[in-house]
Amino acid sequence: MQRIALPDPRFLPLGRHDPKEERTSLWWSGSGVRVKLACKTLEAEITASARDHAPWIGVLMDGAPVARFPLLPGAHRYPLLAGLDECFAHEVSVIRDSQPSYDEDGPIYLDAVYTDGEPHRPVERPLLLEFIGDSLTVGEGCLGPESAEEWRLVWISHMPAFPTLVSQKLNAEKRVIALGGWGAARSWDNQPESRIGRIYNQLCAITPGGDRPADFPERPADAVVINLGTNDASALAKMTEAERSAAEGELRVRAVELMKMARAHNPKAVILWAYGLCGKQVEPMLQAAVQDRRNAGDQNVHYLSLTPAASNGSRMHPSREAHQKATEEIAEVLKNLLP
Repeated sequence: MQRIALPDPRFLPLGRHDPKEERTSLWWSGSGVRVKLACKTLEAEITASARDHAPWIGVLMDGAPVARFPLLPGAHRYPLLAGLDECFAHEVSVIRDSQPSYDEDGPIYLDAVYTDGEPHRPVERPLLLEFIGDSLTVGEGCLGPESAEEWRLVWISHMPAFPTLVSQKLNAEKRVIALGGWGAARSWDNQPESRIGRIYNQLCAITPGGDRPADFPERPADAVVINLGTNDASALAKMTEAERSAAEGELRVRAVELMKMARAHNPKAVILWAYGLCGKQVEPMLQAAVQDRRNAGDQNVHYLSLTPAASNGSRMHPSREAHQKATEEIAEVLKNLLP
């Protein structure tokens, strides 16, 4: 087998990344590479640094998940695919399947691949979708039994989550900026620092080395889907009535700020705030924020009230079936809004 050091122009980068980086860095859920390849075997040399929360890698062939495994600390060689028919070519994606964890010294590095096939760069898809969100966006609850309650990355899988499914339905590339527990204004435990807008303009601020401006060339998205508000609702539920009134106003302001940031990075994108999978407690504030942006002249901002999840998966999060329902609703709206 030949060893191919990455980055390599035959491998299409996926997700938010700095093109100037010397290593293929997997910062966010869904980030990685895609390649067209006919081979018997594919392996990868991957470096990870998490000490407690093992991050997970996902492998897809022509969009279908075929493998998922945890990473050990340090640099190791992992089997990705084996026993294939080298007469048939497939598009193979190798992605970060779990969200960034808080015990990492840096991103996951995809340093090299080993294969007996000859890689070719795949055709980039005509649309790019950006997804901004929380645990729902990264896929918490999509794997594991309903009885699973401990916070571990094994229960977080981006491959069956609605951003992946919507992107496949619209034949689009995707970019994800999402963290479980975070909100538009406050986290689930009422921390105002844990809002996505605080870090949106940086590469990946919660990971060492990622706290630098996202001022590098980046393909503008054709649509931005924001799914935030669930954790803000949890924070509001813990407040007194007086505190809640002020916090509701803050949520509206922070939601407007985030949409303005997304617009600055994606000047022509449809911006869709989709909320409701876990209830609609803060829907009036989010609808008002969307209307504020429209009143300010941004007519390409829209709101979608999602159907609440009918069932849960692990950690009391919406099930895979709920993600599939959300996919249908989001994709239908985007089809009507995109040119």
